[in-house]
Amino acid sequence: MKKIVYKLFLVVIFILRKIPKSLRRAFFRFIATCGYLFAKKTNRIIKTNLDFVFENTLSDLEIKEIQKYSYFNMILWVQSLIENLDVTDEELKQTVEIENAHILEDLKKQNKPIILISAHYGNIEMLSCYINKFVIPLYQVARESNFEEIDEFIVKAREASGSKIIFKTGALKKLVKAMIKKDAVSLLIDQNINSKDGEEVEFLGKKAYQTSSSASLARKFDAYIVPLAIFNQENYKYKIKIYNPIIPVKTDNEKDDIKIISQLEANAISAIIYEDKKQWFWPHKRFKSHYKEIYEKNFNNK
Repeated sequence: MKKIVYKLFLVVIFILRKIPKSLRRAFFRFIATCGYLFAKKTNRIIKTNLDFVFENTLSDLEIKEIQKYSYFNMILWVQSLIENLDVTDEELKQTVEIENAHILEDLKKQNKPIILISAHYGNIEMLSCYINKFVIPLYQVARESNFEEIDEFIVKAREASGSKIIFKTGALKKLVKAMIKKDAVSLLIDQNINSKDGEEVEFLGKKAYQTSSSASLARKFDAYIVPLAIFNQENYKYKIKIYNPIIPVKTDNEKDDIKIISQLEANAISAIIYEDKKQWFWPHKRFKSHYKEIYEKNFNNK
């Protein structure tokens, strides 16, 4: 059955690559609209997160706009994964502008170990493609699905830009090897994680657990942590922003060092989200580790 599904998947990809760009994008906008209209549970998660973070100060109209945009952005990741299979370097340069690229260039010249941190924010597929092609090739951590063939397709598509994809299982050893070689690694650190695998931080003004992998690696290898984000703009144009690096902290107290670095990371990601809140991935139950009651309350009453 999986083989049949995979063949159908490849047929759909082939068709989408061949049809005119305007028609392809109209198709994806239609899918995003359907998501907003029919995914009522996800809409409630988005509203719950927004009400919680912004303490019920957002209007119903603004919440609806963010809900609609959330589906558009999720679908945009898939759309860009497909379109990037055929994009030329010149087209990519015309589509994406970058701010403060010199920060990464200077760190490369100094031969500093680099850890890029970002969030599920804006068009992350375009961010990855551009950075890998024109700035620095990256080791990137990805989550495996239950469909091996589709995972292979996605990995090949992403690695075509120059990245090296690492699945989460056994990722730490590979990241350590990359740090030893002073290769750059990239991590998305904005998702919920349990207390055993993460560090408690204040994120968007609320308590949350955050992966401590990047903080631990930075301390161990004196790596500079560089926050970055991509902002969706009008007409499928994008702007990448590189932010000032977090300088590694290393004292005799490893636990405190990791705590400090993790909070600095959380501050950086929070600031990015506040720049344009609609572009973050609000459909995720980000705060369930500390505030699971906000989700239970909103869902039990439905």
